[in-house]
Amino acid sequence: PSRTFTDFKEMLADPALDAVVICLPNALHYPFSLQALQAGKHVLCEKPPTMNAAQMRTLHEEAQKRGLVYYFGRQMRFSPGMQAAKKLVKERRLGEIYFAETMWVRSRGTPDGVDGWFTERSKAGGGAIIDLGVHAIDAAWYLMGTPQPRAISAQTYQKFPQLVKNNVFDVEDNGYGMIRFENGATLLFKVSWAANLQDDIPLSSKRGRSLLSTLIYGPKGSIKIIDAFEADTDNFPSPIVFFEEQQGVPAKVEVAVQDVRGAALREYEFREQASNFLRCIRGEEAAVNSSSQAVQLMGMLDAIYRSSQLGKEVTVG
Repeated sequence: PSRTFTDFKEMLADPALDAVVICLPNALHYPFSLQALQAGKHVLCEKPPTMNAAQMRTLHEEAQKRGLVYYFGRQMRFSPGMQAAKKLVKERRLGEIYFAETMWVRSRGTPDGVDGWFTERSKAGGGAIIDLGVHAIDAAWYLMGTPQPRAISAQTYQKFPQLVKNNVFDVEDNGYGMIRFENGATLLFKVSWAANLQDDIPLSSKRGRSLLSTLIYGPKGSIKIIDAFEADTDNFPSPIVFFEEQQGVPAKVEVAVQDVRGAALREYEFREQASNFLRCIRGEEAAVNSSSQAVQLMGMLDAIYRSSQLGKEVTVG
């Protein structure tokens, strides 16, 4: 039977409880996740998992020590297009990935009103980078095979303060940069809550123009992934475009993939993610979203902010 609690610690004391899902403002992810792990519960947490890499490393070590699953939400990894692309990469259809570019951009999508804590650094940890960039960068990094990050050069901006009328706004609404990896590969990223995007970006009624896309390159082919996560209309392109070298020139190759958009895609990604989390707890399969990778990902976000603040390339870690 279901139960309702008003006290988190009382809930954690329930021996019948195996796992906790944490969907709180960013600043609360770390302390509540840590308490849950210390109480012997598996954790599925909303993104970002923590405010920085040091906190994420603590959660990873706590979960490892106790034999628990710590898992944070990177649901884009589970989209049909992403899984089809990952299969092509594993089959070596592209060869070794040497370059990628990724973006999640909106023309007018800065949180305000009831979501106002998103724009306050003490509660959110950052702005568009930690909100959208965590997904965009992770999508490309995942397809690249999660290589070890080495150095980052990045710049963040706040250029549309007029869009936040009801809340504190002390974070970035734009961020751009390049990540170098130990294997020699590079990744370019661009992220915006608000930007004067042109008409090559599809229109989404709630966010103005909005697009999450990732493009990866290898010596034998390239793949573009379109995640229609925020699509409110049917004008989004195909979720995957694959070009493969044939007779010395790149040729488009059809890829069979389920075309799911908008609310249906959001439901699909979250359902597949939750299923993987539960199967990890049962020991039936490995985590698609591992906590060790989460430490590296948060290290990249830390370095993005540090590079922007210092105005130069910085090492990761």
